[in-house]
Amino acid sequence: MRSLAKLLEPYSIKDFLDSNWTNKAVAIPGGGNKDFTRLFSWEKLNYLLNFRELKYPNIRLAVAGKVLEESANDNLIKSCQSGATLIVDRIHKLIPEVAEFAAELKADLGYSNQVNAYCSWPEKQGFTTHYDTHEVFILQTAGIKQWYVFDDTIKYPLPDQKFSDFSPPETAAYLSCILHPGDVLYIPRGHWHYAVASEEPSLHLTLGIHCKTGIDFLEWLAGELRQQAEWRKSLPLRVNADSIEANVSNLITELHGYANSKNLAEEYSNYLDSLGKPVAQYSFPHQAGFNIFPCGIQTKFRIPKFQRVRISELPDGCGYKIVVGEKEVSLRGVTAKFADNLFSTEFFTGEDVMDWLPDCDWEIDIMPLLSRLILDGIIFVS
Repeated sequence: MRSLAKLLEPYSIKDFLDSNWTNKAVAIPGGGNKDFTRLFSWEKLNYLLNFRELKYPNIRLAVAGKVLEESANDNLIKSCQSGATLIVDRIHKLIPEVAEFAAELKADLGYSNQVNAYCSWPEKQGFTTHYDTHEVFILQTAGIKQWYVFDDTIKYPLPDQKFSDFSPPETAAYLSCILHPGDVLYIPRGHWHYAVASEEPSLHLTLGIHCKTGIDFLEWLAGELRQQAEWRKSLPLRVNADSIEANVSNLITELHGYANSKNLAEEYSNYLDSLGKPVAQYSFPHQAGFNIFPCGIQTKFRIPKFQRVRISELPDGCGYKIVVGEKEVSLRGVTAKFADNLFSTEFFTGEDVMDWLPDCDWEIDIMPLLSRLILDGIIFVS
């Protein structure tokens, strides 16, 4: 989890996972050694506003806990002058540096995430006390902001268990901190909080980690069982209590048998990996089948960054299956050395592949093999 360790520095990742993750908020001073302006800044905000066509609600305004109507976006300048907080959602889809940052964390942690930007003004509050239904990291990029974090009142709320259905705690905040540029604040799912910009305009990123839960696993399992007729069959008429109880007991027994006959943990993990998409998945004209080997055997290739890769030997032992995110390809005739080396380095050349497959011919064997990997989006021409 190198990406998480870098985000938390100088706080120990072990201490964070043992003491804070999903349990307790923590503020981590950057100590002047971290600079998030590489990810986001006033200049990048202005670029988005000036040159990207952002639509409500992906860009919206909030005042004192209320998200303003779409019409308020007609004059962003006037609204901001009046103290409204400006929110831009999903900037990991808009800014390459943020996209790479989010993709690296997703590959390391194994769960999807989202990065939003918040611009607020001195002594103005965009949101009242609330909680989020995902894990939250605040990355202060510019200005100063005061944060208050309170205990949870519902443990590990699910996405449909919104804070508006509950009352905030009556106890005092257990964490009060001021974030400066380069500081990080972690807030667990369900912990109430609010913030107010102090002294100068504030700009921060909110990184939300959408972890899966036991409920998510059961919903996936229900989807798998939908494919089996016995689970779609109607339960018996409830003419007496024994009839339904006996049928449900039989289903529970069948469920135990189904679980024991399969490695559900591995299948669910594979399913989660299949949801992943590379941060950059297009590389034309090569993916259209043109100019794949501009430098012949010296052509340089690269693998998509921050992707979870699974490599397994084919059942007949004649090759390997490669799964990268939602893409799967079976390669026959390749060696273990090829499978091991293909994703061990970010860049390689055709000459490297010749070394991995010494018994293969460049034109007859390797060029078609690399072409297939490029057309399937497994590797790119660099």
